[in-house]
Amino acid sequence: MTQQDLANQLGFSRYHVSGLEIGRKHPHVQLTVKIADIFGVTVDQLVRDELDV
Repeated sequence: MTQQDLANQLGFSRYHVSGLEIGRKHPHVQLTVKIADIFGVTVDQLVRDELDV
């Protein structure tokens, strides 16, 4: 999935998604839930550090 694809699904610009991806922006809880739903994962899986698994 491209940044533009995700941006379209979220109703944001690609630049906003880029900011989320590189950690410059942090999503609010409702957006985090929506992103987890799009990728078919739990919020815990989405936000947990890979090293914690």
